[in-house]
Amino acid sequence: MKQLWIVNYYSSPPEFVANPRHLEFSKYLSRAGYDVTILSAGYLRDENIDLVPAGKIFIKKIYDKIKFIHIKVRHYQGNGITRMFSIFQFAWRILRYRNYFGRPDIVLHNIHAPFDALVLVSAKMMKASYVTEAWDLWPESFVRFGLISKNSPLVWLSYKIEKILYAKSDKIIFTFEGGIDYLRNQGWTTDSGGYISPKKVKYLNNGVNLKKFEFDKQQESVIDADLDSPSEFKVVYLGSIRYVNNIKHLIDAAELLLSHREIKFYIYGDGADRDHLVEYCRENNITNVKFKAKWIPFAQVAQVISRSSLNILNYQKNFGLYGISSGKLFQYLAAGKPICANIKMNYCLIEGNNLGIAKDLETPREYADAILSIAELSMADYSNMCLRVREVAQR
Repeated sequence: MKQLWIVNYYSSPPEFVANPRHLEFSKYLSRAGYDVTILSAGYLRDENIDLVPAGKIFIKKIYDKIKFIHIKVRHYQGNGITRMFSIFQFAWRILRYRNYFGRPDIVLHNIHAPFDALVLVSAKMMKASYVTEAWDLWPESFVRFGLISKNSPLVWLSYKIEKILYAKSDKIIFTFEGGIDYLRNQGWTTDSGGYISPKKVKYLNNGVNLKKFEFDKQQESVIDADLDSPSEFKVVYLGSIRYVNNIKHLIDAAELLLSHREIKFYIYGDGADRDHLVEYCRENNITNVKFKAKWIPFAQVAQVISRSSLNILNYQKNFGLYGISSGKLFQYLAAGKPICANIKMNYCLIEGNNLGIAKDLETPREYADAILSIAELSMADYSNMCLRVREVAQR
């Protein structure tokens, strides 16, 4: 039986999971004959929980037959230097204590370049096949959103290390369809002047377990009078409330729709901007926006988004340059309700299949009009759009 490590700083046990991708990987790979272990950070920032007891560097746990090794790391909040050090510490301790974890034949590494590059060193020292997996582009996303200058020495180093991680990989997996375009634009592929073969690049999106989604929708109980109101058109956003998700843009659009009393906005999630935005709505009497739970168990997500009328993807402009890797998109598809995204995305399932709206909504007025256009669809057109959403989920 081949030993396979899934190494992802952010992987969480089933009780706290936000993206079940690697839990699903573990189940299916185990059925295929692999002995799978997930290596993750022991600190769960969103819950402020440390899974590794004081005095220990790591612990081994099994959750519903899924094996984990949680690594002790520095606690952090926000996106500063402490977070980056915590990721580096995670990779360093895998390298330092690797002989206590067994010897893998394959290492699947969810990368955060350059901070966890030592995972590559561990894999090579153990003579394991090395597979990189990218959910996000580090440092590209930080540069694109102006969080750090492209001329920074750290950014230059980050790109160099990122390139090495891809070049040394036996396979490269992107969760967004345009990953190969990114490599070509960087000049790293053999057909763009570099030495990374496009043949080893694969696209494997997050997808959704439809059987599990339907089970959760039927079995989980979410008591909420707002979601049950038959007279309301319920606009739901579920996710992080932070800079990159640009929730203020959605709230400004909601304010313009105050006269449409049937349209209500429900925002689920937590993040650095939540308290400020709650206060902003109160001060400006934006009464059609309600902030709901900061966190809900993953199993309850299916009920919440299936009881909405319109589900929202909300980002900063240019976020979808190479497509998006959001697990939330595929949950929205499974929910079978129209989707509105405030940005234009390449490789866009929404636009390509007429599942709602996905375009650059530059102003709150444009955003409000986009939401209103779906709210005012005839019953037949709305029902047909819901059917198309569900059909795409089943592909």
